Amino acid sequence: MKHLIKKSLLLLAFCLPLAAAAYDFEVGGVYYITDLWDDFAMVCDQGEDGAHYSGNVTIPASVTISDTTYPVTKINAYAFSNCTELTGVTIPESVTEIRDHSFENCTALSAIELPAGLTEIGTAAFEGCVFTRIDIPAGVTTIKMWAFQNCTNLTDVYCHIVDPSQAEIGFNVFALENENYAGRTLHVPAGAIAAYKEAGWGDFFGKIVEM
Repeated sequence: MKHLIKKSLLLLAFCLPLAAAAYDFEVGGVYYITDLWDDFAMVCDQGEDGAHYSGNVTIPASVTISDTTYPVTKINAYAFSNCTELTGVTIPESVTEIRDHSFENCTALSAIELPAGLTEIGTAAFEGCVFTRIDIPAGVTTIKMWAFQNCTNLTDVYCHIVDPSQAEIGFNVFALENENYAGRTLHVPAGAIAAYKEAGWGDFFGKIVEM
């Protein structure tokens, strides 16, 4: 029994530091974790207290630490969530995935440009943000539920996806609590209005127009 208790305490001692540190390294004020195989880096928060990013943050396309260079390909879940003093973020073309709740409730983020290579937008990734316009790149194949929910200032969505039936769109992606969509416009590729209506996008916009 004593041996078992000793082993349990040793295991706990090893696990505690791992639980406390949510990032692997920091470069230029941006925090990162790497995947299990060290193939790429993901932007993340700072640990137990969450993220404390503020002002304008520039994410590089790659980051070098200890003579190893990692491409930055993902923004991890909750990386910038509730950063109420974040006013701007530059996302490199290398980023293909913005994970769940990444920018949720960034209430000072008045504009953001999504990279052309983006393929996935996670659950509630931008919920509660205050930007007035968003451009969704043509290569996006997945937008998970609530991605832009309660973005009350959002008036114009420019979606460059040519065929919305080929993209996985989650529940209430653009939903508003007050359900007032009259002032919103969805801008779509030429000839795609009918396809977007059929895919259900029209439920969250006052009108759909061609770009």
